[in-house]
This record gives sequence, C-alpha cells and structure tokens, in this order.
Amino acid sequence: MKSAKKLWLYPLVILGLALIALIACEKKDSNNDSDKVFVASGHPSWAPIMYQENNLIVGAAPELVTKIINDLGLKISVNYIGAWDVVQAKAKSGEVDLIVAAYKTAERETYMDYSVDYTKDPVSIFVSKGKTFPFAAWDELKGKKGVVTIGDSYGQEFDNYIKENLTVTAVATPDEAFAMLANNQADYFVYALYSGENFIASHSLNDQIVILPNYVSSENFYLTISKKSALIKYLPQINQLLEKYKADGTIDALIQKYKTKL
Repeated sequence: MKSAKKLWLYPLVILGLALIALIACEKKDSNNDSDKVFVASGHPSWAPIMYQENNLIVGAAPELVTKIINDLGLKISVNYIGAWDVVQAKAKSGEVDLIVAAYKTAERETYMDYSVDYTKDPVSIFVSKGKTFPFAAWDELKGKKGVVTIGDSYGQEFDNYIKENLTVTAVATPDEAFAMLANNQADYFVYALYSGENFIASHSLNDQIVILPNYVSSENFYLTISKKSALIKYLPQINQLLEKYKADGTIDALIQKYKTKL
C-alpha cells in the first residue's frame, strides 16, 4: 500500500514541477523585454514631429516615445529605416516595433494597433506664388494637377476623395514635389503644414511658394505598434503616459522645442 501511494503521488509531483518551470519561463520571457532594444521609426520628412537626422529619426514624437518607453523600464532606438512606405511595410512585417506618429487609416489598422491620439497635425495646400486659387472645399481641386508624397495619408476621408475624384502624381520626397510646382508640372502640393513651413524656410522659398489659407484636413497623430511586436502588451501603460504628458503640457512643449530648433 505504501508503495502504491508513492506511485500515485509521482504524477502530482511531476505536474507541480512542470507548473513551476512554466511560471519561471514566463517570468524569464517577461524580464527579457528589459534587455531588448525595440526598434521604432517614422516619416523622414515630417518636421517638427519627426524627421531624418543621419541614421536616426528625431523630432517631438521620437523624443516623446523614448521618454515613454524608458518610463516603462524598456529600451528603444528610433532609427531611420527608409522612405515612409518602407517604414510602414517593415511595421507590417514586424521588423519595426513602433511608429512614432501616424494618422489612422483602415488599411494600417490591419497590421498595427493605435494608441490614444496625442496631437493634431494640419494638412495644407502649397502652390507657386502667382498661381493661387480659391480653396474652401475639396471640389475646388478637381481638374487641377496635384502632387503627393508616396505612402502618406491625409486622413481616411480625404485619401478616399483623392482616389475617387482627383488627379495626382505621387513622388518620393517633398523636394521632388516642390520642384514640380516650380516647373509647372503640378498646380498644388498636399503636405503637412508644419513640415511645409519648415521646408520653405530652410530652402529660402518664401518668395516662391504660397500656402492656401484653409486646411485640407487636421488629423490626429497616434503612436502605432506592430501587431507582431512584444510591445503590444504595453499599450495600456503607453496610453496612460500619453494622457499624462498631454495633460501636463509635455507634448506641446516638445513640439514647440522642435519648431524653434528647425
């Protein structure tokens, strides 16, 4: 009987050891997050929110993301990965864990989870001086030649409107787009207001380019996390920190910092 009782206990002992090993493995996996350097990236030409500087993406959003991830006891590197469409493709594949700032679109939501919004980004119409036209509604862009940058969104509603109603050429960089305006190859360029203002100032184009007074849209910016990234489980904490830094003025101060710096 004593021997039979011992045999009966063996499965329980083995099960207990297995559970202890499983818990230890889970704890080890969790702790490994603090040793890993997560990869973030962003648009290379969307200052002051994000822009390329050598092999990094810098600006208000990268600094904000680095602060938040460090608050969580984690590490992140905000790298220049390539053009904006390349960044999005790598987030889809999981090679990029986090995009520091992006508009919300249905297609992007299929492969990334979104944070709460943390700032707004106005989108404007840029034209050559002397070639302005009335712009109070999207319909006034019909029949004109537009230019946009590859991979950019201007809000889901206006993105749809472009596809269904407008004639636009997509180019890789803002430099190409502004050159098309100068060469009369396009009537207007759709671009983020702050980034466009920075480009005009840094390239001494104030006497050549005009920004039409009404916005195309004013879109929310979000942090986005690849659905294939281990960072996804931290999204609730990331949202709490975003709300905190939005409320205490940190985010506005970072945007102003990079507006002044540029």
